[in-house]
Amino acid sequence: MALALARFRQHSGSLTKAAFLSARNDTLANIAIVGAGAVTLFRPSIWPDIIVGLGIAAMNLDAARAVWKAARTELRVSLERP
Repeated sequence: MALALARFRQHSGSLTKAAFLSARNDTLANIAIVGAGAVTLFRPSIWPDIIVGLGIAAMNLDAARAVWKAARTELRVSLERP
């Protein structure tokens, strides 16, 4: 899904940005979760899951900030129109 949306990643619309970032983050999170599972398989520990969880949280917070910024810009532009 992220590859299908990649050509729209530079569009400034908040919904377009949200769709792309959501698909990208989901893809990266799934890869990281599989990697953490592989590490845990060979070396049982909770740390790979914790590290991946913190990374996913940081990635989603950054995406939320980007969408918020795009939405605020759209709102400001729409309020400036006569």
